[in-house]
Amino acid sequence: MSRPETLADQRLYLEDGLRQLACHGCGALVRVKKTSPQHTSIQWSTRAVRECAEFATRVALGETTALVDGCTTLRETIERAVREGRLEAKAASSA
Repeated sequence: MSRPETLADQRLYLEDGLRQLACHGCGALVRVKKTSPQHTSIQWSTRAVRECAEFATRVALGETTALVDGCTTLRETIERAVREGRLEAKAASSA
């Protein structure tokens, strides 16, 4: 059984501050959190990986999705959302 503090830390890390964002290229829906201008957390669902055009191209070339660094178009989408104020870089709150 996990201690309450451990569960709170896990929830803070895995869920707190995540916002849904659709890639402007393929529409894949991911969950994103900016904890600083330099740090971005992205949670990919199985569906988003299947829908991502860049992942599909890389898989067609023989790569494994777990080894793909990410999607350039999604990175551009995140950067645009930050510039437009739709996604704000915030420090994680303490539980």
